[in-house]
Amino acid sequence: MKKLGTISVIVILTVCLAAVGCLGTSSEGDAANAAGNTTIAVSGMGLIEVAPNKVTVNLGVETQSENVSDALAQNAAKMDAVIAALEAAGVSKEDRETSYFRIFPVTDYERPGEGILGYRVTNEITVELRDLAKVGPVIDTAIYAGANTVNQVVFGLTEERERDLRQQALTEACVDARAKADALASGLDLKIVGVATVNEMGVYTYPYRAGGYDEYAKYAAAPTVAPTPIEPQDVTVSASIQVEYRCL
Repeated sequence: MKKLGTISVIVILTVCLAAVGCLGTSSEGDAANAAGNTTIAVSGMGLIEVAPNKVTVNLGVETQSENVSDALAQNAAKMDAVIAALEAAGVSKEDRETSYFRIFPVTDYERPGEGILGYRVTNEITVELRDLAKVGPVIDTAIYAGANTVNQVVFGLTEERERDLRQQALTEACVDARAKADALASGLDLKIVGVATVNEMGVYTYPYRAGGYDEYAKYAAAPTVAPTPIEPQDVTVSASIQVEYRCL
């Protein structure tokens, strides 16, 4: 994976250099003369917005009882039912995993002298779906089976798709940088003859987070109603670089 990332960066930089430094996005640039060598430095960003092709959702069961063993047993029974329902709905074991588990005492902070009032058990699983249309029905399936918390509905990109878009964002940054440098060179009556330095400042992916629905089960209607509508928004991939061009 690390080697592949290195190769990808080399390929992108090769494309940039072949275009005489297609790098950058920036609102600022500066021309400097050091030891008789004139350079133009620019910074910039490539930005891509695309529809997500993956969604993850955390489905949980929370139980509470005066006895920790009872709270744990109730939680296990409900989570087993949720997992069985998801399996029947086509969510395979490879597409789900336990993401959070906790047992903690319940106390009244306003009356600390009363000690422990009970125990709360929380168990969450993360489900990953490639078919975005299924996220609403999957949430409903889990709720009807016993889940009572839904958190972190996150629309994102598969690893392969994200890797491709990160490279595209870097290429856009290259093109943008060259356009900035050309404008500066034209205004200063200079000619760009090469690239002195190139620095990748960062490539980031921003998924769309739809939030969560705690205690969703309290509001769940009969299974005959329409499935819960969940509408995704675009995922943003950005890349920023700095480039210094040699000029005459």
